[in-house]
Amino acid sequence: MQLIHEPLSTRRQIVLGVVGVVGVAALAEVLMSTVITKDGLPVPSRVMGSLGDLFSDSAFWEAVGFTLAEWMLGLLLATVAGVLVGAAMGASKAAMMTFSLPVEAFRVLPSIALGPILVLLLGSGMLPLAITVALACVWPILLNTMYGVRGADTTAIQTAESFGLSRAEVVRRVILPSALPFAFTGVRVAASIGLIVAVSAELLVGAGAGIGGYILLNSANATNLDLVYAATLVAGVLGVLVSLVMSLVDAKVFDWKKGLAQ
Repeated sequence: MQLIHEPLSTRRQIVLGVVGVVGVAALAEVLMSTVITKDGLPVPSRVMGSLGDLFSDSAFWEAVGFTLAEWMLGLLLATVAGVLVGAAMGASKAAMMTFSLPVEAFRVLPSIALGPILVLLLGSGMLPLAITVALACVWPILLNTMYGVRGADTTAIQTAESFGLSRAEVVRRVILPSALPFAFTGVRVAASIGLIVAVSAELLVGAGAGIGGYILLNSANATNLDLVYAATLVAGVLGVLVSLVMSLVDAKVFDWKKGLAQ
């Protein structure tokens, strides 16, 4: 048996992942068919069978497109705000003192609770939903950027200054490259959070838009709950794909960060 810290090959990781998914689905199928037979529960074989109907429904694909656009806009807003404020807090004690208390106060607020207020202020549509996503995503990006800037190598900074580089050049050529992997780690973490919040916000205040709105409208009718479960499954798969893509980009672009303290 391999110890937990010993690395597994990619093939073995894939095989173990597939075995886990198939095993859980098979166990759920048996339980839902024999022990827990209440109507309305998600039987995996019926949910998988509904995927065909779902994929042929153009309204569902419009909902998927809306959710992805909302998620990307929210993540973009969060990245811009998080990187700018986080970099300022990491580089300047004055900025740290100015923003630390508001950051600590606002980051514990559940962004989803602000969704109805944003709809009242901005009206219905994608913008209030995207801002709700941004409010949830901004904190990991901001904090990772701040710690990345603060963790920049002081020896490298002093060396750059001794060669006569201006403060702006030190930031551009030493501090920002050092902080970028940390900022991207924040973006990667925030991406998965943002997709969850996007669907949740649509369920709460989406007015029928997006995957959350599609799930809400079909579950309210209660005519085909398997279709609702299938849409929920697709939302989960989208989250997994987003996480995988971000991990691949992280490994490809920031491979050189291995060995740096996180």
